[in-house]
Amino acid sequence: MNHVIDKKARVCIAKSTSAAGAVASALNLMGGIETVVARHSSIVIKPNFCGGVPGERGSHTSVAVIEVLLQQLAPFKKTVYIGEADGSFNWADEVCTALGMYDLAKHYGAQVVNLSRGPSVELTVGQPLALKTVRVARLLTESAIISVAALKTHPWTGVTFSMKNMFGAIYEQEKAMLHAGLDRNIVDITKVLRPALCLVDGIYAVKQGGFKYGVWVGCPPDRMDLVVAGHDPVATDTVCTGLLGRNPAQVQYLELAAAQNVGVKDPAQIEVTTDNFNYQKYRPDHPRA
Repeated sequence: MNHVIDKKARVCIAKSTSAAGAVASALNLMGGIETVVARHSSIVIKPNFCGGVPGERGSHTSVAVIEVLLQQLAPFKKTVYIGEADGSFNWADEVCTALGMYDLAKHYGAQVVNLSRGPSVELTVGQPLALKTVRVARLLTESAIISVAALKTHPWTGVTFSMKNMFGAIYEQEKAMLHAGLDRNIVDITKVLRPALCLVDGIYAVKQGGFKYGVWVGCPPDRMDLVVAGHDPVATDTVCTGLLGRNPAQVQYLELAAAQNVGVKDPAQIEVTTDNFNYQKYRPDHPRA
């Protein structure tokens, strides 16, 4: 499925010493979460859990951010799922248990689902760079997806945010097999598995990383107290790249995505709205030493 994108995109950045304050502010800057959930009966919150090590701050989406999002969604009386797929080094059920997700979901009337189990569908990729089809949990095609990624560098793609989080949602557990041509695969997956809302958890970030148990974690993590929100995953990831001091022009999957009209990458076409945060020095087009 190809998406027609706007020539401009909006990305919002909120800073607060509390996860509740940062999430609420980011969503308010985006115009409220009701614009995302209004047309859907079910919501899948897709965190980045299996891409990290439980307890290693910044390596995975924080439980605090997920809880705030559940609180924000509660008044709308939607069916809410917290969905994660098995990873190459982690099993989703084990990680969700370690993070207390089952008890948290039950408290808010949500459900935890393993996106590598249950009914699946094969989606056809338009103008594929590498993948002609992508197998995903059917639930993802029936619900609005809220991607809640972590603000992290990555050993192979340079950075990992909203688009890489969608790579983590595909059905197959052995995602390591798709690391050959990873940037192209990320773009193809984003074409068919596009979030309705991208949130990036930068309460703690991984700027300088290293491997622990085969997974990329902070050495040490950096506390940034940020949450980033956007509807365009390419624009959101472009802004997040700058927040980590990286150059988006050097992130291949962003270049490929922009070339295929998957989203907006040109900083001049991205409107950044902030609350209590000085974004200027992080702009992707800001001169770097």
